[in-house]
Amino acid sequence: MKIAVIGATGVLARHLIPRLVERGHAVRGSARTGEGEALVARLGAEPVRADILDRASLDAAVTGCEAALHVATAIPMPRGTGDWAVNDRLRREGTAHLLDACARAGVGRYLQQSIAMILTAATDRAQTEEDEAAGSGRGASSIEAEAMVRESDLDWRILRGGSFYGPGTGHGAEWLEAARQPGYAMPGEGDDYISLIHIADMAEAAAAAIEAGQGRAVWNAVDDAPVRYRELTTYVAALAGGPPPATGGPRRLASFRVANAKLKAGLGWRPRYPSYRSGLAA
Repeated sequence: MKIAVIGATGVLARHLIPRLVERGHAVRGSARTGEGEALVARLGAEPVRADILDRASLDAAVTGCEAALHVATAIPMPRGTGDWAVNDRLRREGTAHLLDACARAGVGRYLQQSIAMILTAATDRAQTEEDEAAGSGRGASSIEAEAMVRESDLDWRILRGGSFYGPGTGHGAEWLEAARQPGYAMPGEGDDYISLIHIADMAEAAAAAIEAGQGRAVWNAVDDAPVRYRELTTYVAALAGGPPPATGGPRRLASFRVANAKLKAGLGWRPRYPSYRSGLAA
């Protein structure tokens, strides 16, 4: 397929584009600067100057393509802090712009990157795609974007990623470094759950989802082991050779515990890193 990757200089795209190329796809990647275009070319894709917040620029990015992926994000750094307004615009305005561009250009398949963090209704069991999403704060724009995608006439797919970790995400080696510093602490009492996904596994899931013969589906892309912060931070501290974490750290995410059975059964996907234990050893 000829595939347009919108947001091609972001962390997910840097892992995704080489996988799409390996699978034999012709990839076109959007970038907003000359430096970004050079990165896209190094990844093996055809660079195109486009900005998802500039509606007119997207025509050049998607025309002639059979599929498009919205993987554009603007996560504030340090990760999890700061102003999320631009990221919300990418989800709201950007999604509307890209859906319109795909419709004008006759692009058939469309994939929306979303977040598993909107499945926060309960943690007495792992939440599935059938459970109700609860969007407030950072999650509200993702739910609005999903609704736009579902209402479109495209052959859409929604992939809800867990919390990313691994190369380029700010989570991984950075966790180990943080665990060596004084004051390292778990969020609250450590009872909340987090569902993780190694960035390489998320990229594999996105490639499988855009290739899937049947679309108009939602999949959760998380690893096999939702984990309480107490267990995760204690393991990270031990791996880093630091003292056990204190309690009382800031809670930046609502507790979310999510299942991946539908993705496994429907697309044959399996995480290379089933849990943070193997993922942090990578």
